[in-house]
Amino acid sequence: MRRLLAVVVLLALMGAFAFGVNRFLASRRSHIPSESTISAPTETRTAVTLPGTMFISQHGDIYALAGGYFSDLRLARSGTWMQPSVIPGSDAILAVLRTDAFSDVYMIDAGGGAVHKLSHNATPGKVIQLNHWMFWPRVGADAQTVYMSYDSPKTQESYQIDFAVWQGTLAGKLAVHQVTDPFGYTGGDVDAVPLAGGGILYSKYQISSGQVYSRLAVQKDALAEPVYLTTATDDCGQPALSPDGASLAMVCTGGTGLQSTRLEVASLSGTTLGKPRTLINNCLCAAPAWAPDGSGLAYYAPADAGGHFQLWWIAGAAGATPHAAQEVTS
Repeated sequence: MRRLLAVVVLLALMGAFAFGVNRFLASRRSHIPSESTISAPTETRTAVTLPGTMFISQHGDIYALAGGYFSDLRLARSGTWMQPSVIPGSDAILAVLRTDAFSDVYMIDAGGGAVHKLSHNATPGKVIQLNHWMFWPRVGADAQTVYMSYDSPKTQESYQIDFAVWQGTLAGKLAVHQVTDPFGYTGGDVDAVPLAGGGILYSKYQISSGQVYSRLAVQKDALAEPVYLTTATDDCGQPALSPDGASLAMVCTGGTGLQSTRLEVASLSGTTLGKPRTLINNCLCAAPAWAPDGSGLAYYAPADAGGHFQLWWIAGAAGATPHAAQEVTS
């Protein structure tokens, strides 16, 4: 009887201890804002005024940032708007509208608000496994040639397809020619950047010993063997080419155990990449983008360990002595 009582008391003490630890940890958790609190920028004026106009997506909407002020493009919400991309020499942008079962690319007049659907990736027969996805649309300097990552071809027997970069035109069909040949079971080829002399620069995912990594590659001709700019150990992706084509910004994970990234910049001449310089080390950096005049580099990163991604700016990022990073949004 006494032994049974001792066991009951011990179990009660263990339960009380577990409850106490749980409540202590709960009290130390960062507060995560609800969906309603992040549906729009909370400030209309940025701390730093960036050159040109930047188009950003937040919580399914697209905003223009110009002169230090945000303006909502007020697009119809039948899905999640994302990945805006400027069409050179125009006031128009491309953007992806993602739904639960497919995504399409649209052309948007950023000034007038007109929206034109460029792809039709939902299968008419509603065979969901035949639906297609398009992401990362980019337009070349001719303002007509377009590249995007696209999962094709599909059949009812084989519908899990890694992304390849496809080429088309804004005036015709978006996906006409397959440009890259992706490695299987990696996610494929993404983030294509059109090059002034023809061809593309992109992130090519590969897999080795069960580990997936990205290498930056240049490819001049369709389905040709790519020339790699970075190594598997570097694990670099998200390439951003400066307006003059002489500097390449990238986000690299290599050597960090996937716990953080580095924002790096290197010179680029043809298919020769110079020695990278680390602009921001040990960060959660993402989506670098150059100013139209090449005067600096914008990117996303949290302002603190528990915060949302904010927009940051590095003036003179391509030079030998870049300025310190400035937080643009809060």
